[in-house]
Amino acid sequence: MERTVALTITLVDVLFLPFLLVGVLRMLKARMQNRLGSPVWQPFYDVAKLLGKGETVSDVASWVFVWTPRLNLAVALWVALAVPWVGTASLSILGVPHAADLLLIVYLLALGKLASMLAAMDTGSAFGGLGASREATISLQAEPILLVGLGALALGAGSTDLAGVFSAPVSPFVAALVGGALVIAALAELSRMPVDDPTTHLELTMVHEALILENSGRNLALTEIAVALRTSVFLGLATQSLLRIWPSYVELALLPRYAIGVLALFGAAAALAVAEGVIVKLNWRRIPNFLAFGLMLSLLAALVAAARG
Repeated sequence: MERTVALTITLVDVLFLPFLLVGVLRMLKARMQNRLGSPVWQPFYDVAKLLGKGETVSDVASWVFVWTPRLNLAVALWVALAVPWVGTASLSILGVPHAADLLLIVYLLALGKLASMLAAMDTGSAFGGLGASREATISLQAEPILLVGLGALALGAGSTDLAGVFSAPVSPFVAALVGGALVIAALAELSRMPVDDPTTHLELTMVHEALILENSGRNLALTEIAVALRTSVFLGLATQSLLRIWPSYVELALLPRYAIGVLALFGAAAALAVAEGVIVKLNWRRIPNFLAFGLMLSLLAALVAAARG
């Protein structure tokens, strides 16, 4: 019975939830800007349309550009299946050991970003190089937030396996600090406001979009799928940390915990849509200060967790 539930959750998590989350986020953001916006099902239609189109590849591009979307999709799928971003981890339920080790997950995400930067420069595009440079700068400051914040939770659990980390009790104060830090890390890793405006059409201000300007057809479809999965994982990690403020959350049964996790995930998407409707993009030179605040939250959480033993 539990295995059947796990397989059902897996299919929902991979095939349905990420695209619905992106659709809801876009629709709510459009409403905040007094626009009708696209329907919540639009990401499903977009991916299906792109999968049926051919690709346009630069003459100077190598196999790096062609295979990077496939690598990123593989990384995103593994992370989405291994990390308990909606209150449960599919691979953990199915009995796969060490699938969500903290260091493994962080380095897999870093591998995907490295491949994206190499692919952006591989086409010889000036905007690709600009986007790769900015992505490297932001990642250099955002990754310590993610690593130290999750490490603070791992201290309390006595394990680096995220499936065990998010099922162990933790101090509500530490959970609040880590949750705040992971929100900032998610905004940076996903290139969302105030770090970047994902809907801009000005190439000189792009970060993530500048990396994929040369992608088209099936390559772009695979990239969009990977982005939807990463969006769900990063927002899910932040909401799961904040839900740990409620001590009884980890004691709930599988299905209630999963339902609350999904509701919290869409609540985070709604909050992000509202925030992006009222705040403006930070000046590039002020982004390090914004990310430094997230790092301080992570460090403080780690110090409190270490002091509590």
